[in-house]
Amino acid sequence: MKQVLTIAGLDSLAGGGATADIKTFEEFNTFGHMVLTCVAAINEEITIYDIPSAALNTQLASIATFTDLAAIKIGLLHSLATIDCVKQFLMTQDCPIILDPVLAFKEGQTQSNQAYQHALQSLFPLATLVTPNLVEAEYLANQTITTREEMKSAAKKIKALGPAFVLIKGGNRLKGASACDLLYDGDDFFFFEAPKSASKTTNGAGCTLSAAVTALLASDHSMMDAVQQAKAFVFAGIENGLQLTNALGNVDQLAYFRKGASSCLPKK
Repeated sequence: MKQVLTIAGLDSLAGGGATADIKTFEEFNTFGHMVLTCVAAINEEITIYDIPSAALNTQLASIATFTDLAAIKIGLLHSLATIDCVKQFLMTQDCPIILDPVLAFKEGQTQSNQAYQHALQSLFPLATLVTPNLVEAEYLANQTITTREEMKSAAKKIKALGPAFVLIKGGNRLKGASACDLLYDGDDFFFFEAPKSASKTTNGAGCTLSAAVTALLASDHSMMDAVQQAKAFVFAGIENGLQLTNALGNVDQLAYFRKGASSCLPKK
């Protein structure tokens, strides 16, 4: 069994973050290891508690000593100190690295946001694939994205930051009936489409997609195949998600294989 690693935060509601990653890894028959960067408590607001650098480095050291990794996924890092620790670790690894560039500060171009974004971008040359959602892609490319052509333009700008591939997760944000994602390899653009889901159980969708790609790349799938299957996996998880006691709900990472191919079709 291939071994994979997530370096990410812990979501108290278990929809996204490291918990979602581990569940996804296991669904694709890979053994998931976990290094926690922070803990997020989700109430009226999200409160994030960083793991101290010493504890983070100890976790990373144990992974380096006792595992033979086939792929690594990077999720929420949240602090400049954490980015530095993770960067030093990644420079010692020789496997696909999938970076989900979760931006900790989305309230605007504040000084904190700019410093964090700049530090996060220093990891891009180490990444096989970066997977921003549409909002994150707008920040990274410093442009608005409302059309497919603007997605292409943004993908080119993000690719210039150093990763081998860019996957912009359009989700439901673009107009039209399809949830559209764009993969760019530096030469060609590939669009992946699925029907937009009316389900509100979307917490963890982005984490789950990136984790699924990670597991599939670890199992020697091509990038195209990994993205295509990951998208179907997430669609099934959204359509069959867990409704919480408020308006939110979690993606169900167990839905795709439990319900079979029919779960990838929109509900009637």
